Amino acid sequence: MRLSELLNANAVTLRLKASAKREALVEMTDLLEAAHGFHSQGEILDRVMRREAMMTTGIGNGVAIPHGKARSVDHMAAAIGVSSEGIEFESEDGQPVFLVVLFVSPENTSTHHVRVLANISRLLKEESVRRNLREARNPEAFMAALHAAESAYIP
Repeated sequence: MRLSELLNANAVTLRLKASAKREALVEMTDLLEAAHGFHSQGEILDRVMRREAMMTTGIGNGVAIPHGKARSVDHMAAAIGVSSEGIEFESEDGQPVFLVVLFVSPENTSTHHVRVLANISRLLKEESVRRNLREARNPEAFMAALHAAESAYIP
């Protein structure tokens, strides 16, 4: 499953306000719930925060992929935020994060969850993809750039 299949234009913000990890996770969870109609009453944020406490999801190259599984989620979904200033995310490379991809799946999903994470990671390893996504002027242009990148890099 491709990242673009888990998104809609309402789940993309090109102006993240957060400057710290916790703020970013709260902002991204709010975006995800609003865009996908989830009403988790804090469960998604709790699961994502617990996962983040185990090990940072700041994978380097200005990317973080916070993720979790929740009972209140009935399908896999994602939200993406772009930060122009960068967010301190305790990333593996010590650099700020400019692209945050929040990904959630139902509690009983494991194989698909891991595959989607692998696809996201593979896609965002490409510098040209990261640049094109960060430079998108609106959510529709962001989605078009994402589709083009997936066609080129995800089988």
